[in-house]
Amino acid sequence: MNLQTLFIEMQTHIRNTVKRQPYTLILLFAAVSFIGWCAEQLYFLVRWHDLCDRGFLTLPFCTIYGFCLSFVYLLLGTPRGGRLRPLFEKTKNLENAGKILAQTGLFALYFLAAAFIPTAVEFFVALLFDKGCHAALWDYSYKTLSLLGYVSLDQTILWGALITFAMQFLWDPLYSVLESIPRRAAKIAAVTTVSVLLADFIFNIVWLSVTKAPLILY
Repeated sequence: MNLQTLFIEMQTHIRNTVKRQPYTLILLFAAVSFIGWCAEQLYFLVRWHDLCDRGFLTLPFCTIYGFCLSFVYLLLGTPRGGRLRPLFEKTKNLENAGKILAQTGLFALYFLAAAFIPTAVEFFVALLFDKGCHAALWDYSYKTLSLLGYVSLDQTILWGALITFAMQFLWDPLYSVLESIPRRAAKIAAVTTVSVLLADFIFNIVWLSVTKAPLILY
């Protein structure tokens, strides 16, 4: 399979997935963004014994988590149920040691892709806000292995580990819960969510343009 064929297949998969389940994907995006915000609040509280207003939006959503996991899902799927599924199926015919080794290698491959995607998103989002708005949403320059303060090696490894774990164990149960919402209710919730998040984003962009600093609530 050449790269052009792979790219066409990926385009078709993404288009069909979005067309088939748009409202569920939007609600998943919002749910993951909220969970990411909660996780960062908890981390700062445990690590530094202080709460910190995380995320660019005023509302309790760190949308970079939602974007990253949504991208990973659309591009890769879950480890065993996505694009690597045919390879995982082939490992079933192997002996125990070979099966463990092969599946470990496949999880490692998924980990690398899951680490690269959010790192790329983080880099370009940080670059956009730094050069376009002269605002730093985060700064990893204090870390030993970082690139322009936008991304760092340890954060990349953490992204890969967290996303691989989440996509293997948490994504499908969360998806099932949200998919069970009646379509009309899911549509209303999804449209409302997009409208509110978009309004919040525009408000914060205007605030940033006027004050030259992100809005920090606490």
